[in-house]
Amino acid sequence: MKEIISYGRFQCSELSPHKNQGMEITYIEKGLLEWMAEGVPEKVESGSIYFTLPWQVHGSVNPQEPENTIWHVLFHLDKDCQEPQTSFSFPKSFGFSKEEMRILSTVFARGNRHCFPATPAMRSLMPTLIGELQSTHELRDAHTKTLLRAILIELKRIIAGEVMDSGKHTYSEQRVQALISSLSSSCDHQWTLTEMTEHCGIQRTQLNKIFQKLTGSTPMEYLFRIRMERAKTLLRETDIKIIDIAFECGYGTSQYFANTFKQATGVTPSQYRKNISGLSATESRDWKNIQFRTEEEERQRVEKFSS
Repeated sequence: MKEIISYGRFQCSELSPHKNQGMEITYIEKGLLEWMAEGVPEKVESGSIYFTLPWQVHGSVNPQEPENTIWHVLFHLDKDCQEPQTSFSFPKSFGFSKEEMRILSTVFARGNRHCFPATPAMRSLMPTLIGELQSTHELRDAHTKTLLRAILIELKRIIAGEVMDSGKHTYSEQRVQALISSLSSSCDHQWTLTEMTEHCGIQRTQLNKIFQKLTGSTPMEYLFRIRMERAKTLLRETDIKIIDIAFECGYGTSQYFANTFKQATGVTPSQYRKNISGLSATESRDWKNIQFRTEEEERQRVEKFSS
């Protein structure tokens, strides 16, 4: 399909600042990342959807990405857009009317955020799209265009806040949601799966299933995520000693905390505290002057990550 530049499911080991010759959409199946678009950093975690437009420089704040799994697609717009646009067109083959393209592109272009919680529909659509692109059946292109249309419409609904939580949780889901809410303020506690199941009054398999539904992660993965987020906040916003941060985040020793933090982020706590101070004037200038990746460079990069 000529409109597609690159696609795949892979671990992104590094994400240096760059611009793409198309619109990029990424679903984060697993990971706790920090990406930056146009100089603004955002937390990118499991169950998130992240998108960028051709003129937007984006990359990671970390030199090496922590463990992750992402679903990625990059595709051409109707015309190359090297400068910021307030609206734009998609390829005619996508089947959108002029008014539909205006509605979609205006929402995509006007926002300041690039990362949003993925809906259940988006969590299903992205893997389905990549699977279809990897297939060889005779209706592959037709189905791919249908899926891309659905993804763009769902992304618009997510960004515009049109996807509402029905609020119709079962009793067990309400108990798990209450636990999720309390974990943020008690991540220093030595939680176990047994204690979590007792807290919610449900079986372990049901706990895992509901956690996956509500957060996109298992209970222990979610606990790990909020501990890392708490650690990053303390490193970024306070001058608390690293050993004290380790204790506050549920780790018994500073060495174990440092090793775990580096495994999660690619840098040590001390390096993170130093790097997160923001872009210098020179770095900001360098970001603005970054050139577009060629299509061949992008395909080679995805092939390297996928191998």
